[in-house]
Amino acid sequence: MNHFLPLPWLLMAGAACCHSAGSILLKQSRLVAAGSGFWTTLLSPWFLIALAVHSTGLLLSARALDHLPVSAAAPFSTGLGFILVTLLSHYLLDERLVMNQFVALGLIFAGVVVITR
Repeated sequence: MNHFLPLPWLLMAGAACCHSAGSILLKQSRLVAAGSGFWTTLLSPWFLIALAVHSTGLLLSARALDHLPVSAAAPFSTGLGFILVTLLSHYLLDERLVMNQFVALGLIFAGVVVITR
């Protein structure tokens, strides 16, 4: 199993982007439908789009795992997801970033680099 092929890593990066975007969309669905019932939430456009985007990420991950060891691919995707969600939530949802988060993101990035080598 050659885990240095670029396409599987691109698929994992795409999966991380999908999972991050899906999380942001899920948060948006909750902001729009605050206080609504289960069925209203389940059938809201934001929730359905979040579900589709998360599902796409799952399919990309599955395809990438045909060629990558899960011990490197999962931390890569999860770490990249943490970084993307933090940045996207700041820019798209106006969530505040503090110095601790920047330090943690740097440590996550360093950990991803080390674990995928």
